[in-house]
Amino acid sequence: MIAMIRPLYLVARRHPSPTRQLIQDIQQYWPTLLCMVVMLLAVPETLEAASRFKKLIPQIVPFYLDPFLVELERDLIGMDAWRYTHAVLGPTATRIIDAIYGLWHLVNISLLCWICLSTDRRMQLQVGISYQLAWLGLGAALATMLSSVGPCFYEYFFEHDDFVLLMLRLQEIGGSEGLHSLSAMQYLLASAGTDAIGGGISAMPSLHVAIAALVVLVVRDQFPDRRWLAILSFTYFSIILVGSVHLGWHYALDGVVGAAGMLLIWLSVKLFLNRLLGPVGD
Repeated sequence: MIAMIRPLYLVARRHPSPTRQLIQDIQQYWPTLLCMVVMLLAVPETLEAASRFKKLIPQIVPFYLDPFLVELERDLIGMDAWRYTHAVLGPTATRIIDAIYGLWHLVNISLLCWICLSTDRRMQLQVGISYQLAWLGLGAALATMLSSVGPCFYEYFFEHDDFVLLMLRLQEIGGSEGLHSLSAMQYLLASAGTDAIGGGISAMPSLHVAIAALVVLVVRDQFPDRRWLAILSFTYFSIILVGSVHLGWHYALDGVVGAAGMLLIWLSVKLFLNRLLGPVGD
């Protein structure tokens, strides 16, 4: 965008020497442009690596953790978490949550662009490293150690009908148009074991919740005076956390571990940068 829009802008403004101005821009802003280029190369590579690793999880560690998570959740809160959410949230709320949950990828891409194009070097490092460690540490390494599929695929992989009622309820709510989440689940199941784009099954920990938690941390750190933005980010995080259970993607513990893991990564990166660069303001 920078390479294309800046020349077009200069031409549209009828700059007398657009080429010379572009050269001057590069000379003046080359450190910032270099950092952007590094991020634009590094972060997508991280996403690609994490995606490929996710597809290999069942070959490295066959799915095993779900029965333990199901029993642990029932011991901790008395029954499956989705039964609580569906007792409170009706069909309309479910469809709204499904729509917001489906927009997670847009939020993720927007955050990625903000990381790459930010001119705040300290914040770029803080968010960029945290983002990459989330995908590699939580979405690849920890997801492999805690290999699981989530409620929506429980019957298919473990041949138990514990969550059949949940899936039937979601199908009933979706009606003829269906829910976005159900379509995505069908795609993941059909593409399992292949190199399909966006493929791979993994439930513990929840990257959806982890990235939503990162948004809250970024807003809190970067915009401390904008209360409305803090409320908006926390509301979004809450919807993703509840939606991950309500729509059958995750057990409640998946989201808890994802959020806690993201917070630990954020604090560790901040400590590292403080030691490397000194505290903020020095």
